Amino acid sequence: GGNSASTDNKSDVLTLSSHALELHKTVRKTCVSALILMRNKGAMDPLVLLELFFQLLATISDKGLRELLHRHVVNDVPTSTRDEKVNRSIQSFFHKILANSNNKQQTSDESAGYYEKHDSPDEDASTVAAKRATDMVCELYRRHVWTDERAIAILASAAASPIPNVMTRAMRFFLNIEEKMKQDEEAKKDSEWDQANNHIDYHRHSKRTASRKRHVEKQVKTRKKAQNKRQMGEAYEAIVMTEASLEASKKLYPAIELLRDPQGLAELVLKRLRNQKYTHEVKMLIINFITRLVGNHELLLLPLYPLLQRYMGGHQRDVTAILAYTVQACHSQVPPQDIFGILKTVAHNFITERCSGEQMAVGINAVRCICARVPSILAEEDEGLDEEFQNAVSIDMEAFVRDLAGYAKHRDRSVSIAGRAFTNFVRDVHPSLLQGKDRGSQGSALHRAGVKPLKYGQQNVAVGVRGADLLVEYEAKKRAAQMKEFSDDEEDDSDGDEEDGIEAVPMKGTHDDTTDDDEGDEEAEASDGDDDDDDEEKEDEEAEESDEEAPQLVLTEGDDKEPLDLSKMSPKERKKLQQEVSSSRIFSAKDFIKMRKLVEREERLKRDPRAAAKRKRALAQGEDFDELTDEDDDDDSDEDDDEDEINTPGMVNPWDIQADAKRKRQSKAERLEKVLSGRSKFESKTRQGGSTNVEKKRRKNFVMSKFSSETRRKTAVQKVTSQQKKGKVYKHEAKKRRRKM
Repeated sequence: GGNSASTDNKSDVLTLSSHALELHKTVRKTCVSALILMRNKGAMDPLVLLELFFQLLATISDKGLRELLHRHVVNDVPTSTRDEKVNRSIQSFFHKILANSNNKQQTSDESAGYYEKHDSPDEDASTVAAKRATDMVCELYRRHVWTDERAIAILASAAASPIPNVMTRAMRFFLNIEEKMKQDEEAKKDSEWDQANNHIDYHRHSKRTASRKRHVEKQVKTRKKAQNKRQMGEAYEAIVMTEASLEASKKLYPAIELLRDPQGLAELVLKRLRNQKYTHEVKMLIINFITRLVGNHELLLLPLYPLLQRYMGGHQRDVTAILAYTVQACHSQVPPQDIFGILKTVAHNFITERCSGEQMAVGINAVRCICARVPSILAEEDEGLDEEFQNAVSIDMEAFVRDLAGYAKHRDRSVSIAGRAFTNFVRDVHPSLLQGKDRGSQGSALHRAGVKPLKYGQQNVAVGVRGADLLVEYEAKKRAAQMKEFSDDEEDDSDGDEEDGIEAVPMKGTHDDTTDDDEGDEEAEASDGDDDDDDEEKEDEEAEESDEEAPQLVLTEGDDKEPLDLSKMSPKERKKLQQEVSSSRIFSAKDFIKMRKLVEREERLKRDPRAAAKRKRALAQGEDFDELTDEDDDDDSDEDDDEDEINTPGMVNPWDIQADAKRKRQSKAERLEKVLSGRSKFESKTRQGGSTNVEKKRRKNFVMSKFSSETRRKTAVQKVTSQQKKGKVYKHEAKKRRRKM
């Protein structure tokens, strides 16, 4: 039975592995196809067949056979993932292949760059097997088959491989896999739409049967579903999905964030970059990979920054990409003393008058992006340097910032745009560094509020839920306003009754109805104390459910006290109040929405002088309470980005810091030269099609348009204006008549 069949299969596998090189390529391919057919029928062990196929991939240089084996392995592994034991054994096999290749002797320095694009003629079987294994794991991740940490560990070992081909393939995977998967999703949606948008077969020339009717209904339903999905997008998916967690579980973290030891991997790759020779393309790829690791995981790799300064020459090849990679490597945990050298190098090599406008714009944009990622640079002062940093590079940030802000008025358009962008950034982060004329209204307001970035090592420690103190103040003022309105209504009602001559008659069950029996009431209160407490608890619950009930002040001991006012409290008192409220109150979802809106309103009052002045006028007029509205919600302000753009977290594209492609402003000599040269052709003649309606109207014969409505309107207007002018006598005409007399 089964044992004899398994032994026969193993013997076949051993025979093919030992005599594969001796067989003809057609016979060999036929044998492989037979083994694939047996595996599809379930008659072959997947791990045994996988070992055989990798031996064939590594030893036989048959392109057609390699494509067949690669396609089978990629399509067969998803069927093996149902069995976790088999799946783990296959992953261990891939990891073993890469580990064996890493233990081999490293390739020579001369062949490192050449074999990046060409396969070595004498490379051993382990190198070929490692390359094929890396490609297969990348493809399986792209197809959402292996997306766990074990697959990432296999590719991490490939990125640490001394073989340049294996290393570069793994690095490209970590850098671009999210973009490729996004493109696959878009292509899948387009194919579904194209498939659903095909012609629907209504079977109009066939016999009407129940099956054909169902077929037509199914086609119409599929096309309508695809159309709704294309029009509504993510909203349609949210409506269709019954469980939101199921859709959320399909979203993957970036592959580079699933690495187990990013610090060790970054140090190893940086060491190889400094000690070995690679081609320029491979060097750029390695620098991109290291900087992405440092930026995404916030690693401290201080030897990287002096290395990047070596590639920041003005005439360096792909220098814009180098600057973008430098921005990637910056984060808030990097000491500012290590960033000062980069800023100084960029300023000396790019932001000078001897450079072109594009170079200056790229340099200013790079400085702005670096300062945005490391805002502690702007807060550093030369006087506060420690002894260990006295020999480090330092910059007078105030003079440096004001110098860059002066480029906002540069004659070159791209440089002025970059300068204005830098000035706007400093206005929001640290407006005190700018001159008063450059701060603007918003920057001046932030300067008065004392806004500045945190120094290196400082952190904002939360002492409670942000906005809890604002929520308490808002509720207190709201209840006070409701109480005031309630008392005003009662006074108006009593005044109206007195004017009509009607006395207020106490109703039955009120306090006035029981004034004659004081002694009995005291005994009743003593006996019914528990009932009164229950009634008070019910009233409190009703007041919490609806804000329109009888108001009650929050955090006040009596009704005679004024509502809470945070403007009269110090920052320490506000933090203490925020901590007390956060620890003694359970917030609902509505409370969190209110707190978010109140925090946004407070930030807007701090940044917008007009809103602050409006609030000040309202307080002067006695309008202390300001109701929350939908205008206080600024959530949709950042959701207008281009949906087609693919944004990978941590990645900085070189075109993000390039100069804006706008027409440069011409000098006076250039404009005069253009005028003197004249026009060789009219610009209107370069467009497609014939003449426009305006040109036809201008060329039209006057006799044809003599009695048109537009001509009659013009003549009527001219006639009226001439009649008005007849009755007027101008001063200069009167003087002329007097001189003649």
